[in-house]
Amino acid sequence: MMQQWAAVVAIAVPLLLLVARKARAGVDRADAEARAARAAEALVAEEAAEDRRRRRVDNASKAPRYLVVVDFECTCEDQEEPFLHEIIEFPAVLLDLRTGREVRHFHAFVKPTERPVLSDFCSRLTGIDQATVDKAEPLDRVLVRFGAWLDEFAGEDYSLAADCQSDLRHFLLPECRRKKIRVRDAWRAWVDLGRHLMVHFDLRRPGNLQMKLAKVGLAYEGTPHRGIDDARNIGRLALALQARGVSLTVNDGVVRPRRPAVTKKEKRLRSREEEARRRRSSRPVVVDW
Repeated sequence: MMQQWAAVVAIAVPLLLLVARKARAGVDRADAEARAARAAEALVAEEAAEDRRRRRVDNASKAPRYLVVVDFECTCEDQEEPFLHEIIEFPAVLLDLRTGREVRHFHAFVKPTERPVLSDFCSRLTGIDQATVDKAEPLDRVLVRFGAWLDEFAGEDYSLAADCQSDLRHFLLPECRRKKIRVRDAWRAWVDLGRHLMVHFDLRRPGNLQMKLAKVGLAYEGTPHRGIDDARNIGRLALALQARGVSLTVNDGVVRPRRPAVTKKEKRLRSREEEARRRRSSRPVVVDW
């Protein structure tokens, strides 16, 4: 009987070892296949990101099909001290640079939420009264409508444009950052028409909108500080520059920082800490027995 059990064990153990080895090989193969799949997905994602970056660089080096001209009116006070502006009028004019004409426009009033009551100075300057902004939508909802309008009529072949850097750099993007409103990457770069004007005419300062228009032989049409009128006049300026041979390429923008900015003071403190750490490490070690 013992001999029979010994024979069974002698046969069963190698079989079990063989099964275990095959199972282990199967697990290793599955793990290797999973790693390969993950590596392939990472490679595809990296190639897609590189393709998007290449397209952004290519688009920045040439004029787009459409130019979306914006000129925001914001809350304000009759003061020189710093003021957190909120957009209260959101106009955009869509220019077709191939045909050289305005094709559509977007317009919305915006309800301020940080300082909901307009100052008398702001109402006099912009012509926008309190009742108008009270019944308007807040900025996040207006941006949803604006994005849908862009998708329908401009697609992806467009660039935002303004007559200076203030509208996007100082108004739209900071307000979205404060209110945690997500913006499209395409809105972080734009065409600064004032800068194009300065380069073309070799100017040190472009002046206000009326002066910019006069430089290309145009007069302002409409009411100053009415957002939609300002945007249309800036559009006329853009088309006049294009007619003079100016390529309306992206020439301004902001980059989302990958890490918090380090001040000079912090750099000095870090260098001092590194120097102190280096000196401590270079001191001889004394052991007292």
